[in-house]
Amino acid sequence: MVSQKKPSGAARSARGGIAKRKTRTDRDGDLVMDPTARTRGGGVAKGGKSGAPAGRDKTRGAKVNPRGAGFEKKLANHIGGSAVRTRNQPSRGLEELRVTGYKNSKAASNSDGGLNSLIVWLEKRASLKSKRAIKIKKSRAEGDDVLVSVPAEDAVYVLRVDGFVFAGTNIKIERASAQDLDTGVSKESTIAMLKGVLARRYNVETKLLDLSALGVDPDLKAAQIFDSTSTTGKFFPALMKVLDQQFKTAAEKHEAITSVSLANNQLTSVAPVTTLAQTLPQLINLDLSNNAFKDLTGIEAWRRKFPKLDHLIVSGNPLEQAEPDYAAKLMAWYPKLRLLNTLQVRSDQEAEKGRRVTDMPFPIKGPNFQDEGQIAENFLRTFFAGYDTDRAALAQHYYDEQSDFSFSVNTAAPRDPTKSHDTVPQEWDFYIKRSRNLKKITQLPARQSRLCRGAQAIHESWSALPATRHPDLATQPQKWLIECQSQPGVPDPTGASPVGVDGFLITIHGEFDELDVSTGQVKKTRSFDRTFILGPGGPAGVRVVNDMLTIRAYGGFAAFEPEQTEPQVQAEAGVPVLPPGLTPEIAEQMIIELQKQTSMTVQYAKDCLEQVQWDFDRALQAFAAVRANLPADAFVQAA
Repeated sequence: MVSQKKPSGAARSARGGIAKRKTRTDRDGDLVMDPTARTRGGGVAKGGKSGAPAGRDKTRGAKVNPRGAGFEKKLANHIGGSAVRTRNQPSRGLEELRVTGYKNSKAASNSDGGLNSLIVWLEKRASLKSKRAIKIKKSRAEGDDVLVSVPAEDAVYVLRVDGFVFAGTNIKIERASAQDLDTGVSKESTIAMLKGVLARRYNVETKLLDLSALGVDPDLKAAQIFDSTSTTGKFFPALMKVLDQQFKTAAEKHEAITSVSLANNQLTSVAPVTTLAQTLPQLINLDLSNNAFKDLTGIEAWRRKFPKLDHLIVSGNPLEQAEPDYAAKLMAWYPKLRLLNTLQVRSDQEAEKGRRVTDMPFPIKGPNFQDEGQIAENFLRTFFAGYDTDRAALAQHYYDEQSDFSFSVNTAAPRDPTKSHDTVPQEWDFYIKRSRNLKKITQLPARQSRLCRGAQAIHESWSALPATRHPDLATQPQKWLIECQSQPGVPDPTGASPVGVDGFLITIHGEFDELDVSTGQVKKTRSFDRTFILGPGGPAGVRVVNDMLTIRAYGGFAAFEPEQTEPQVQAEAGVPVLPPGLTPEIAEQMIIELQKQTSMTVQYAKDCLEQVQWDFDRALQAFAAVRANLPADAFVQAA
């Protein structure tokens, strides 16, 4: 074997696998694969569930698993011919996405067919998802579709806009298909090559798809797939497309493949391979070992994905040293995770009870919390920390000249009956002069004068209020009650949608301490209610459209605690019998989540869950099995 010099800065390249080319720097975070590298592999270690990946040949590179007879039989008639070659193309680092449906929008009547408005809308929406500016580098019309090119690491955020409403119509966004992978030969030869890769790397006995060390795969080396970032960015979506086409149903696919290894691929982010979560969402074992994840942000795109994940391996990545608490975070992301890096982190019973729908942003929340991309969660964590420490910066960050703020005092609110309260004269002096209690302020001029519009006016109003300290959301969640739901018709700052865009309506109930600025001591504890309407815009991609604060006497938080009730033996009229341990609040969340994932109506979602005894995973499987036979009225009809 010819010895090879390690590429600079790639400490793990010595272990083999996919390493950066010595003559090229990856600017976009894509897979950068060295066709000359060798690997010792890795894999899901023994001790996991059936279907864990096997070991590797330490002397001959990545182990090629025995061909799965059933899988190979499906592919045998399609594989053959000489090695596939590809044209050399300049490195672009862009990924192409197909956008469908915009021709049916109201913007299609524009002089350019609505293309410019679509691009602006996509950039705004994607930026809101990523919390940083996303730019579309290229676009071109292709029939009634448009193909847009974005940096590979940003593609995942644009894809999250799939299904959103643009100018009155739903937009579909998907990655380039296998037919779009330009290898310089016929489409049939390219697909046959990809089928050959899948056949050699699938083990029917262990149900493992071994995608480790792809840089040394003979077919991919021959095709020079990883010699160009253009083909690199399209390779994995194309591979997943071909994989998906080999199965008649999703249930058959999930039964055939329970484990995937992506070890030794020098991945810095899951962005290049993110389509795995869409193609194989029911994975049980996942191996991400010996890659280059610096911290958990590289894996965050898969947060709350893989609801059945039982065993995850991330050993051999820099994140182990960068984030000492990574294990706790991964356990929060994956409620059913039992094994992490071959170590048991949950008991079998705890893992069995884990439900994806209960993994909500806050431990204490109302029955209705419909967040998307953690937009509401991140806003709330940032907002209350900023309100307590730097109100001027907070106002500039989230408020603009069209934002409204008002507060009111409710002096008649009930107080906490478990504690004695010292009431003193003038205890509301800080608030009462500017209070906009519409039950008491009936004159229009007085009402208008108490409504603050614009970031500067809002900051001035905040400055007149006492300094505060709110309970920490992470360590004192029992002191909060938070609800969030989608809010249509929020004004569009770009003007592209005359009927408005979707935002969020957030309602918070909690408490805060009033502080003495000179001493930092607590002067008074009060309760509050706050309602936000959020929309797109601003430097953070999120702007506060309306902010209403109600301040009241301290009422405690006992009302936030869920009641512990025994399940009914017999159902009342129209009320389902719930399994032991399942509260009506959780059942409602399950219905909402099933609706979100299937687009079924409330009644059909409830019926589906009842038929499988409220097992959420079985409900998804049942839906997939009967979807083709459901009537049209089983689904929510677009307006």
